[in-house]
Amino acid sequence: MRSLIAFGALLTLLSGCEMLGVSDGDGGGNVPSETKALTPKAPGSAGGSPTTRLDRAIAAQADYVYNPIGKRDPFRAFLSMGERGAIETDAPRTPLQKYEIDEYRLVGIIWGIDRPRALVEDPDLVGHVMEIGTYIGKNWGKVTQITSSEVVVTEEYQTMDGDLVVNPIRMVLPVSADQ
Repeated sequence: MRSLIAFGALLTLLSGCEMLGVSDGDGGGNVPSETKALTPKAPGSAGGSPTTRLDRAIAAQADYVYNPIGKRDPFRAFLSMGERGAIETDAPRTPLQKYEIDEYRLVGIIWGIDRPRALVEDPDLVGHVMEIGTYIGKNWGKVTQITSSEVVVTEEYQTMDGDLVVNPIRMVLPVSADQ
């Protein structure tokens, strides 16, 4: 009984070698023991040996060329990538990007000149001068319009579906009681 189990195990091992593309000579079991050395089958070798799955996979990879265009850098952290592709840090890019837009207070507007300007005050009571094109807020809001009574800041978001959402935020100049 033991010899039958040992013979079955040996037969299973030898059949597994054939699946890996390794032959025991001519493919038959009647080869003398001195020529029974296992040799790998080469794809397309003269002897008409069929190609194995491993040989086909290697041949498919030989023709593959990696193209990194349009792909993110695999060595950069996934969660810290900004929408512009740069690593975002907690440090503001400009002094006006230190706080959210609603934390700034519009103090004054210079109107009637070639390039109108607006003065905003941050929570630390520090004044900043803005003009059209200035970035403000943590979400890359951009000043798009300055009128005599308000400043329009536009923030752009991209939804999970890839749709672009434009959010105009109006900062209105408070009217003083003596006017």
